[in-house]
Amino acid sequence: MRKKFKKDYEWLKKHIEKKFNYEVLEGTWVDERVEFEEQKVYICSRNRAETRLYTLLHEYGHIEIQEMGAADFEADHPMYYKIDDGRVERSKAARVSIVAEEIEAWKRGRWFARKNKLSLDEKKYDKHMTAA
Repeated sequence: MRKKFKKDYEWLKKHIEKKFNYEVLEGTWVDERVEFEEQKVYICSRNRAETRLYTLLHEYGHIEIQEMGAADFEADHPMYYKIDDGRVERSKAARVSIVAEEIEAWKRGRWFARKNKLSLDEKKYDKHMTAA
């Protein structure tokens, strides 16, 4: 099964690079994240293949929100934390915006995995989501 996670991870990595033109970089001590301006995704290479796949699915969700559905998402979820104002960034509304986007990114990653028949243990994905 581990080989399937690795195979699916590599497939998703290539898909992100081809469809969105984002480079997926792996490093031993990187903070896992998407840098939209740089068009780079950072994944920690110390994690197991299954964990890397689930993390990359989540980051895929963020990219999809940004590149394909930002206007629709923002219409339903105002992005208060993007406003360059320290007061707004610390507000409850900003925290709710961040949580809403995080949940949506996890949902989109799960949907994408199901649609493309990628390896996905639902319970482990949920556990990874709540631990993030």
